[in-house]
Amino acid sequence: MTYSLNTLNADRDSAAPSGVARFAQEISLVLGAAGLLFWLLALLTHSLGDPAWSTTGRGDGTGNWGGRIGALLADASYYLLGFSVWWCLLAGVRAWLTALAHWLRGPLAVSDREPLAWWRRRWVFWLALALLLMASTVLEWTRLHSWEASLPGQAGGVLGSLLGPVAARWLGFTGSSLLAIALLVLSTGWAFRFSWGQWAETIGQRLDQWYQARREQREAVEDQRLGELAAREREEVVHEE
Repeated sequence: MTYSLNTLNADRDSAAPSGVARFAQEISLVLGAAGLLFWLLALLTHSLGDPAWSTTGRGDGTGNWGGRIGALLADASYYLLGFSVWWCLLAGVRAWLTALAHWLRGPLAVSDREPLAWWRRRWVFWLALALLLMASTVLEWTRLHSWEASLPGQAGGVLGSLLGPVAARWLGFTGSSLLAIALLVLSTGWAFRFSWGQWAETIGQRLDQWYQARREQREAVEDQRLGELAAREREEVVHEE
């Protein structure tokens, strides 16, 4: 039984996206990068004096680099989630980088074509992001009250003001903070798809390599010193003889 080259490459060609689909992916990546950059600039240049939906401002114009839309976006973001909104921005950057990697690879991998695996990864990501935001806003509401001077609302935003009192009533301020930190550590690994254990192992390996290199360097310096000392002693013996 014989097969043509086109038959052998049929699965690969069918997995490759068409020209229209690839053009749509490129447009989505460009628009996504522009949206994330605009959101970043809006959050960085947020000012309580800008007119927005939670405040009328000081009446001296808008200082946000995103204009009136940027001021509204930053004000709403900080009002709803406090400074924990930066987790959403980081998650957006992580999703954009993943989409860029898929676009650069071209044809989708076998695991990417499995609907069950695709939906499982999406559910894990959104669940982890929700837990991350809840833990971060609760921790911000219970422990970081000094940040309220730079926010349009309370520390932790609306979400923190809803979950913080409940957690403090049932677990106390210390217990709720410990639980929030534990959930924060776990959910960051799930949302951004990395392992804290692997990071610890990598850091420990780097530290061990640095220590071994320093010890070998010290031993080499000591061996050189002893060699020079032995050479001088031999020269003195020869001179005496």
